[in-house]
Amino acid sequence: MNFRLLFLSIVAIACASCSSLKPLEYRSINNFNVSKVTSTPQLTFDLQLFNPNTIGAKLKDFNVSLEMNGIKLTEVKLAEVAHAGAQSEFSIPMNVSTSVDQLVRFLPDAFTMFTSGSSINLHLNGSVTVKKFIFHKTFPFDVQEAFDTKKIRLGK
Repeated sequence: MNFRLLFLSIVAIACASCSSLKPLEYRSINNFNVSKVTSTPQLTFDLQLFNPNTIGAKLKDFNVSLEMNGIKLTEVKLAEVAHAGAQSEFSIPMNVSTSVDQLVRFLPDAFTMFTSGSSINLHLNGSVTVKKFIFHKTFPFDVQEAFDTKKIRLGK
């Protein structure tokens, strides 16, 4: 009898804590690199996020489209499950590829921006699923930022 009461209490507490999960907060994008421009362009960057929750959680799904200056370059998906510590910032390394066609559509604007040292309008839009125990919650993810072109490194 006491075992059932204890089990029900634990389940109730777990449900209450997961139902009040807050969405992850965007902080910044770092180490943005573009490589293999002539074959299959690779975009790599570190996505800095903040977990405002009092419990740690895992990012189960990360389905976001990446647009630069209104041109969709690629879909960003999470390769591995990422852990978000309680009330802490964390970084997710991203490695995505795009097509040469998509990059060519973006290049006329990009060339002007790189030479003038201005910024690129970066837009990440989609959803992020946060999981704790057997519970999960999906949040919309929508970030728009004027990204400084001086922070973009071009590789081979």
